[in-house]
Order: sequence, then structure tokens, then C-alpha cells
Amino acid sequence: EAPALRESLGRKFLVITPGIRPFANTDDQKRTVNVEQAFENGADYIVVGRPIKEHHGFSSPKEAAEDIQRRIATLFG
Repeated sequence: EAPALRESLGRKFLVITPGIRPFANTDDQKRTVNVEQAFENGADYIVVGRPIKEHHGFSSPKEAAEDIQRRIATLFG
């Protein structure tokens, strides 16, 4: 919905996108996007919970969060 919100409202409102999955989604969350897609679609902020808590492919939640931050920095760097 973020692209439609941006088109309709412009930059008047913050767009916060939940359901971020930095990897292929295999859980019960039905509507997801990855980090890059969320910002490309117009998100100002993203909500990431389970991928950090469960940290698939990483040795710790901290490592998973740092990977997400690296991906964001690459987009805006």
C-alpha cells in the first residue's frame, strides 16, 4: 500500500512498513517485503521483529540487525 499512500498523500505523512523479511518468507506473515522493497515503495521507517529475534543465518540477533542496517546504508549511502 505504500506506493498508493505516497501518491495520494505525498510526503505529508510518515509511512511505516511492518512485515519486513530480509530473506525468503517461510513463516505465517502473509504480506511481506524485503528491506530494499520497503524503502523503494516509499517507506520512511520499517518494522523488523521476528527476523532479528530468530536471526536465521546469523550467529546472533545483533548480527542480524547489523545486516539490516548495512542494507539500509547501502540504499541511502
